[in-house]
Amino acid sequence: MSSISGYNKKSLSQVFQILEEFRKIYPDMQMQTASVFISVALNEGITMREMQVRTGLTQASCSRNVSLLSDKGKSNRNNQAGFGLLVAKEDPEERRRKIVILTPKGKRIATSLASIVKGGEQHYE
Repeated sequence: MSSISGYNKKSLSQVFQILEEFRKIYPDMQMQTASVFISVALNEGITMREMQVRTGLTQASCSRNVSLLSDKGKSNRNNQAGFGLLVAKEDPEERRRKIVILTPKGKRIATSLASIVKGGEQHYE
């Protein structure tokens, strides 16, 4: 399915579908916010420090994006609630450290995104 120009249109279509899934959550979502979500989905229980290393974001950016993706954050200047996709909680092994996991809603989104990559239909409500 490669075209003459050297890229696969089916693969690009899947990337577009993934971006559209994030736009369903929040039409103005920034790429770093999507990156934080994917980082957590790939590494559930990731610490904030590990997230900084994996995403290349600052501690403040990681914290802000985790907050936005959780129930505690504000999604915009109108103070709408966060998206409820992640939860940051105290690490049971080190109380000063926070670990980040997916909520059930976040797991549904991750499943939907993985389904797109596999070529299936998305499940997100």
